[in-house]
Amino acid sequence: MNKRIISFIYRLLVIASLSTGIILNVVQTTSVSAILSYYTLQSNIICLVAFVSFVIISGINKRYQDSDIYHLIKGGITIVIAITGIVYTIALMPVGFEMDIIRINTERVSKFLSNFLVHQVSPILVILDYFIFDCKGKYKLYYPAIWLFIPLNYLNYVYTYSSKGGEFFGVGGSRKFAYFFLDYNQIGYKGVAEAIVIMILFILLISYLLILVDNKLAKPRNQKLEKG
Repeated sequence: MNKRIISFIYRLLVIASLSTGIILNVVQTTSVSAILSYYTLQSNIICLVAFVSFVIISGINKRYQDSDIYHLIKGGITIVIAITGIVYTIALMPVGFEMDIIRINTERVSKFLSNFLVHQVSPILVILDYFIFDCKGKYKLYYPAIWLFIPLNYLNYVYTYSSKGGEFFGVGGSRKFAYFFLDYNQIGYKGVAEAIVIMILFILLISYLLILVDNKLAKPRNQKLEKG
């Protein structure tokens, strides 16, 4: 079984994980608009669209992964969903964050699975896809500036959604702005501004760490090519 077939099968697994996590959260919720307005669900949906596209395109153009646009997009979605996993684990899980109050009273297994898939399993699978299958050494130093677009655009989305009367569930977070660190009623405007600056620096940090790792992983391959 060659690497292309293994990659295809693995990406079907990623799609299954992403789809199942999204569907479980949507079918259990009391408000579809609220659940779909969380960064977690949006990042999972973005990755789902990307991976479905990769699978379809792979049947049309087998060399699509050689293009710069592929690596720009792939690196971007990797960072987008890595943020989901990291922020949930270090900042939200410790304060009892839940995306939907109904899950407090739903079946324990269903609650665990829906949460586990979107916050941990799917992010790990997407990140592993890069390490296992992507050609290394393709990221450009300016890519992180572009990768910031989706996380920063989410801030605009949250405040627009809230201004139009949209609400979240507020369990361990904010009823108006989803996450406590975006709620100026809880931590003040200065606190939100500081949180946003920290988030930007954090995203840039993990983005450049990814590029550093990418370049390190590319060196052994390049050395082999030179010897060959």
